Amino acid sequence: MTFISRAGRYVLRKRIRTLVLLVILTIVSASMLATIAVSQAAKHEAEQIEKQAVVGFVLANNPQNNSGTPRGAGTVKPADVQRIAKLPGIASYVVRQNVTADLTDADAMKLPEGDDYDKTKEQRFGNAVNLEGTNDSAKLNAFASHALSIAQGRHLKASDKHMSMIHEDLAKANNLKVGDTLTLRANPYDADNESGSTASVTTTIAGIFKGDSNRKVATRAELTSNTVYTDLKTTRELYQYKPDKEIYQDATFTLAKGVDVEKTMNDAKKLPVDWKNYQITRNDQYTAGMLSAGVRSMMRGTLIGVLIFAALVLCLVLLLWMNDRRREMGVLVSIGVGKPSMVAQYVSEMILVGIPSLALGWLCARGVAQWLGSSTLRSVNASAARELSSMGQAGGNLESNMATRSLSTLAVSVDAGAILPVSLGLLGVVLVCVLVSCMPMLYKSPRDLLGMQR
Repeated sequence: MTFISRAGRYVLRKRIRTLVLLVILTIVSASMLATIAVSQAAKHEAEQIEKQAVVGFVLANNPQNNSGTPRGAGTVKPADVQRIAKLPGIASYVVRQNVTADLTDADAMKLPEGDDYDKTKEQRFGNAVNLEGTNDSAKLNAFASHALSIAQGRHLKASDKHMSMIHEDLAKANNLKVGDTLTLRANPYDADNESGSTASVTTTIAGIFKGDSNRKVATRAELTSNTVYTDLKTTRELYQYKPDKEIYQDATFTLAKGVDVEKTMNDAKKLPVDWKNYQITRNDQYTAGMLSAGVRSMMRGTLIGVLIFAALVLCLVLLLWMNDRRREMGVLVSIGVGKPSMVAQYVSEMILVGIPSLALGWLCARGVAQWLGSSTLRSVNASAARELSSMGQAGGNLESNMATRSLSTLAVSVDAGAILPVSLGLLGVVLVCVLVSCMPMLYKSPRDLLGMQR
């Protein structure tokens, strides 16, 4: 009788043991298939993000040494931006300049539940909005990442003067449309308004945008609908910036096609810029890096954990069962069955059970893979939010949302191609467990196995 026929007979005869092994191997197979599926989905999404991202880098405050303005805004100097912009390979750049202004002919949006400001704050900031001056709104991270998009009209460009873009909710609440005017007045109570300016600027609405933060806001100042984009001339006039005092929130540099990002960043670091207070980071590393490193790292740990769990459980179960098969092993050895043939039998038994467990595991994985992917993504996003919260930078506004955003959803599907690596991994675990569990018995003589005294 061959080792395969012995294995088949044992599997069919020992139904309870076969069922227990089937359940264990099915759980292991499903777990491995699901973790591989989530890891592959994260890799795919990261690659797509990197393809869509504009190649370049961002100059911004170094939070370790530079806390920024009184209310924590950026302090990037225009002169430093110009130095970097002159480097070979840099195609363009976009800057942001943040100010706070009151709407004089419109009403700012308020929280549905209200009562977010006390009497004093209501008087000072009740109708204030966040202004973000820029030379090219289309290249801002919020629009480039599609967190926001144009609903009507057009983006702002460098040649614009006294133009603005408003959120569709603010437009709807105030019956505003593209081409209408919006008058803004500098808020003298803003901590960053060092001159105490109350200058007013009347802008023409060039575009209306849509989109929002997916995080809960605490005050109306965090509402995306209370963010207004303008040209730089408008923000400069509102805060009456002097040329030597003007500052930006940050600057994003776009590289020409084929230019090496790392080399250009290294060249920038050699320029006479205060690198103690400022830093540069790749603008495509954030979302893709967090998604790929965060999700895939978590799945790698899960896969290793599953393999260790499988090995421990199988070894324990097989050791117990091998002890029960002492007499069977003794008889086989006594009638001349070689030990290699016996090991092959035990491995064959596991394979016979493992084949249907792979099929069942694939069916189970299809049901749990999406749940596992969604849970992992939530964990990665929550971890990023906690990290920024520990630095005091996490709020409900769009800026904080962009800083902690990895991906809102992760579509996971179990690819049939994953069955091969899972099968090989499962086979490796089975071989190790069988050898560990049966070797102590195989070293014994037939007398010892049969319990016969010498």
